[in-house]
Amino acid sequence: MNIAQEINLQYNWQQAKACIFRNYNGGYFHLIKDFDRLDTKGILGLDQEISNLEKNTSAFCEGKPASNVLLWGARGCGKSSIVKGVLSSFLFRYSNLRVIEIEKIDIWVLPFLIDSLRESEFLFIIYCDDLSFDAGDTSYKSLKSVLEGSLEKTPKNILMYATSNRRHLISEAQEVQEIHQSDVYDEIISLSDRFGLSMGVYALGSEQYLDIVRSLCESEDEFRSIKQLSLNYAGMKGNRSGRSAKEFYKLYKNGILSK
Repeated sequence: MNIAQEINLQYNWQQAKACIFRNYNGGYFHLIKDFDRLDTKGILGLDQEISNLEKNTSAFCEGKPASNVLLWGARGCGKSSIVKGVLSSFLFRYSNLRVIEIEKIDIWVLPFLIDSLRESEFLFIIYCDDLSFDAGDTSYKSLKSVLEGSLEKTPKNILMYATSNRRHLISEAQEVQEIHQSDVYDEIISLSDRFGLSMGVYALGSEQYLDIVRSLCESEDEFRSIKQLSLNYAGMKGNRSGRSAKEFYKLYKNGILSK
């Protein structure tokens, strides 16, 4: 029995649109029955990033050359929401598109997963949220060769979409003193470079943050009454993000934050 069979990578993709790989008891695919569908119209201030990801995904689904994608930036600023929103649209529009979510800790399985998918009739987007590697973690090397660099051609039916809090996925901290610092830097950025489409998602400005709060309110009067409170909450959290805006409004409506 080969390792792909041992970790249960054989699956009937006719039965599933989206799955999560679970590394338990040899590994298995968890069928997503209730996909967390998001409407990109509700994601404010990130129109260009959404448009770029939509164009890339559309090209992939139509059999045209497309790029692996990395969305990086501050926490809570909408990276994961962009991916969910775009996949929500395309996954149910194209009958041959499939999505597999994989955790960073299980990235070692990626080469075996791709071996099992490259001759499939389906198109696959492999999604990894919060992807990064600490100093001394060499598991990124298998990802590098999978994305580009192996003797084997990169499969045309598989793309990698990832989000990260780091622009360069590998930590710049080094456990061993290096003589050639330029070599260290080249190694650090080499993985990120393999994502053809890399987009930074930054903290929102005050007006963009308030626009999200306004969109959640039941009336303009309600927004005006809690405007300063929402800014205070963002300051306490240390960031202005869509996540902070939604969490603030939830706490406010539940009476946990008061005017």
